[in-house]
Amino acid sequence: NYYPRSVSTSINEVVTHGIPCEDTVLEEGDIVNIDVTVYYDGMHGDCSEMIFVGKVDDEARRLVQTTYDAWQKAIAYCKPGRKYQDIGGIIEDHIEKEGYSSCREFVGHGIGKIF
Repeated sequence: NYYPRSVSTSINEVVTHGIPCEDTVLEEGDIVNIDVTVYYDGMHGDCSEMIFVGKVDDEARRLVQTTYDAWQKAIAYCKPGRKYQDIGGIIEDHIEKEGYSSCREFVGHGIGKIF
């Protein structure tokens, strides 16, 4: 399936893979997820990062810090012999403890040869 961009920019409450209108202007206090996908030599790769636009409120900082910490816990888990299916649970346990939840309506996509 054709996806129209190699970079998605999700602003504030946009959950994933946002493609803002051309006239969208970032504002002080926005949080933005920049998600970059690369296809090279038959392989797909994907990464994203949350950024602050200017000064953000404490709740936005806490949300971004919580997701960052969950990501780090998931990375620390990844070692040979570990079950891939456990990664989501590690993330879920951390964010729920902080009062957040994940969006179950969206699922991930692959990396490597199959996207």
